[in-house]
Amino acid sequence: MQIDERLQQGISAHRSGNLEAALSAYKDVLSEDPDHADGLHFLGLLHFDAGKADNAVALIHASLERNPRNFSAWNNLGNILKLSGDKDEALKAYLRAVEIEVRHEEAWKNISMMLQEASNNDELLPMLREVVRLDPDNHSGWHNFGISLMLAGKREEAADAFERCLQFPPDVWSDKGWHPRVLCALGRNEVATRHMEMLVATYPDDPVIRYQFAAIRGEDLSLAPADYVRDHFDSFSESFDDVLNGLSYQAPKLVAEEVAELARERDLPFAHVVDLGCGTGLCGPLIRNHCARLTGIDLSSGMLRKAAALKVYDFLVEGELVGFLSSDLPAQFDLAVCVDTLCYLGDLEPFMQALAGALAPGGMLVASVEHLDTSDGPDYRVDATGRYAHRPEYLKRCAEAAGLLYAREKRDILRKELGKDVHGLVFHIRKPGASQA
Repeated sequence: MQIDERLQQGISAHRSGNLEAALSAYKDVLSEDPDHADGLHFLGLLHFDAGKADNAVALIHASLERNPRNFSAWNNLGNILKLSGDKDEALKAYLRAVEIEVRHEEAWKNISMMLQEASNNDELLPMLREVVRLDPDNHSGWHNFGISLMLAGKREEAADAFERCLQFPPDVWSDKGWHPRVLCALGRNEVATRHMEMLVATYPDDPVIRYQFAAIRGEDLSLAPADYVRDHFDSFSESFDDVLNGLSYQAPKLVAEEVAELARERDLPFAHVVDLGCGTGLCGPLIRNHCARLTGIDLSSGMLRKAAALKVYDFLVEGELVGFLSSDLPAQFDLAVCVDTLCYLGDLEPFMQALAGALAPGGMLVASVEHLDTSDGPDYRVDATGRYAHRPEYLKRCAEAAGLLYAREKRDILRKELGKDVHGLVFHIRKPGASQA
């Protein structure tokens, strides 16, 4: 049998999940030719699937010594290094992939997700500058070049790069409103507004674009429409966790720490717990030990599929928060958590009223919001990202109007975005117990 035919048999078995047959085929290939670059590459991937990341890295490096132009192997090496926690080396591997194949979209997506937490941006910036010089029609190159400039504090150059991104067909971007929103943050509101007007005219039925345009114009919006939130999160449910990883996302951990503190105070698990806006389930595993029964609710079916795979929720519900909390629930909740979901609601009064009915006497909410740090002005404000920030005084007033007790708040950094800290509040409110009513 020809060696390349045997390799293809191994790859087919590997893809179908028959790892034993794949291993046998790869060993046959390497027995015939110990220097077979593809045999080493795919055997490395097999070792990674078997949980042997160090072996995988060594085998793929050996493959690349024999064929250093294999951009797929560089991208796969980056994936393994990223999952193993060696993010700087992973980023170098992805960049090597796009140096060889400048339109390697998967590698560019990986670069985008990792760039914001890279510690070697000073090295990356000249490389990305060279990419767009040599390949000026590379839309991914311009996008990542703009991010790198932003992280380097070169705001005007970054804005120029993002304006260049607007010249590409809108369909090349998964989030068509991303560049206009960032341009607003960089002070180029007129350019952003003109581009969003074009997008609305081109995609009149797209709820995400309509809402983003309204946010950029600063319209008086009390909440993000449900169809916007659903479509927005469905569209990137597969990459959601990786994206947040790159933003040093702390909100689930901060909420979980508050839950753990409350659990210690009562010295027993919460009987009925709901994760409001559970998304892919980032908070669920962190609080599971404190819950007898855990329900998750989210608008996005894509997010719920990811949450279901964790096997930490007893029930998952697709629906809108206020409608869910106002419905005929089988039991009231002893604890509700809400991680960065209220940033899609401006007016919190309907939420607090519904929550008051859904909590059991003595029940609690632990939630995070973005912090609107003003002593006067509006109670909440939507920015060009489409997210709301709230004043703590407003949170307290809404809770008390619904008959809830505003217990405490902590200020912290929820995540980083384009090199800047996003400040937020983790707050805790309580429904009076039967003796307090």
